[in-house]
Amino acid sequence: MGLPPTLRRADAPALGFRSGSTPPRRRGVLGGLVVFAIGFAFFLPALGVPSTIAGPALFLALGAAFAAAYALGYRQFVYLVPAAILIGVGAGLLIPAVFATGPLSAPIFLGVLAAAFAAVTVLAPERRWPLIPMIPLALIAVAGVMGKVDLVPGALQPFIFPVILMAVGAYLLVEPAQR
Repeated sequence: MGLPPTLRRADAPALGFRSGSTPPRRRGVLGGLVVFAIGFAFFLPALGVPSTIAGPALFLALGAAFAAAYALGYRQFVYLVPAAILIGVGAGLLIPAVFATGPLSAPIFLGVLAAAFAAVTVLAPERRWPLIPMIPLALIAVAGVMGKVDLVPGALQPFIFPVILMAVGAYLLVEPAQR
C-alpha cells in the first residue's frame, strides 16, 4: 500500500511524514456525518422548530450525510442509494408539512420518492435497477393525483413503502462489490 498517485514519496517530509512512510489513512466520513446529522435533528426542537419540520429534517440531514460520504469518498454506489432515499423521504414529508397539501400528501410523498430513484439512475447511469422501484411509485403517485384511483388495494397501501425499502436494502446487501 503506497501513497496516492497525487502524493509522491518526495512530498512526504514536507507534509510532516517520515521519509518512506505513508500518510495515515483517512477515516470514513460517514460515521461522523451520521452522528452530526442526528445531533442536528435533535437540535432543531431545542431551537423551537416544530416537530412537523424537525422530523423530516432528520431524514434530510441523514440523506445529506450519505450524499457527502458519496461525494467526498470513492463515489460508492452503496452511499448514493441511501442518500437519495433519505432525502426523498425527508422532502416527501417536508413538502406537505410546509405547504398543507391535504389529500395530495401521499401522492407527493410517493412522487418525490420516485424522483429520488430517478436521480440515482441519472447520477449512476450504468445502474438501471433504481428504475424498477421508481416506476410503480411514480404510477401510484400520478394515479393518486389524477383521479384518486387506488392502484393498490387499501389494505395493502401501508405496505408499499416499507416493502420497497426492504427490497432495495436487501439488494444492496447482496450486490457484488465490483462490477
